[in-house]
Amino acid sequence: MEKLSIVIPAYNAGNYIERCLDSILDQDYHMDIEIIVVNDGSTDNTAEILDRYEKKYPDVFRIITKKNGGQAAARNDGKDAAQGDWLWFCDADDYIIKNGLSYVLDHYVDSSIDICTFWSITLDPITLKTFKELDVRESKVYFEGPSIDGYKKRIYHFGCNHIYRLSKIRDIRIHDYTMVEDMLFNLEVYRKNLRLRCTDANIYRYTVSESQLTRKRDPKSMRVAIKGYEHLFKYAKGIQDKEGKGDPSLSDSIDSMILGQFQPFISRVLSSDLKTSEFRSLFERLRQNKVFPLKEISKKCRIFNFIGSHPSLFPLMRFVHRKIILPYILPRKSRN
Repeated sequence: MEKLSIVIPAYNAGNYIERCLDSILDQDYHMDIEIIVVNDGSTDNTAEILDRYEKKYPDVFRIITKKNGGQAAARNDGKDAAQGDWLWFCDADDYIIKNGLSYVLDHYVDSSIDICTFWSITLDPITLKTFKELDVRESKVYFEGPSIDGYKKRIYHFGCNHIYRLSKIRDIRIHDYTMVEDMLFNLEVYRKNLRLRCTDANIYRYTVSESQLTRKRDPKSMRVAIKGYEHLFKYAKGIQDKEGKGDPSLSDSIDSMILGQFQPFISRVLSSDLKTSEFRSLFERLRQNKVFPLKEISKKCRIFNFIGSHPSLFPLMRFVHRKIILPYILPRKSRN
């Protein structure tokens, strides 16, 4: 019987990791599983909770305890320790619907593929108040074929929406770039031209707390995120230059990905504490790497090009973004 390795990074996850672990255990599995939780230097009661689960389910749980090194390093450590045929990443503050994962494993994961994807719902503090769980396991395959063709069709997801054949992605490392590490990882995975099956089984629940929303807007987080986006754009453009000239559809998909990620990138730039000189240097580097200016195919592109081309207006644009635009993006309670 094949085995699924589930890797869960956990840092100060005491308030929610039991919900995550219970949802994974509450499945009708017909495949062996191992749950590898990487305790990434937690200082709360995470270790005590994990110890309790490991003692209760000794044949299923494996706990790795390490100094805090971030989610990417924790995922890499878990992946290196995995012994299964398949690999799935899950975040400690998220959960899976009852029998959702086992449903996907039973109906869509088999020897004919290397990657299986499924859908998720994001639940923030506002949607959580009214959200009612539905049985949405009835689903279908909406794409099947080479992964590079899936990428050309703009099919790429977060890491938690993928089940990978471990032997095919064992050598690919997850880079520590906040906000874009999943996209970087999956870009490398999809380039291997693996056998991809995409389903609309909506089984994963990605949850965002008010504290997370606030923390993601602090200046340090913004700088790390900006660095990540810059690396993603540069890396993608490098692929486009090498492989896109003879493959227009791949080139177009990379342009589409960059455009799709430019809005959150701009939002983080305008939320940051960058100096005007740093702003100017950032967009000059993007220009040198052929990322900027964007092709002006829409009004949104023209706005982004205007912002990046006028560093002298950066303080004013940042003020408008913080005081007028951003309050309408974040949930009401997290505006304070």
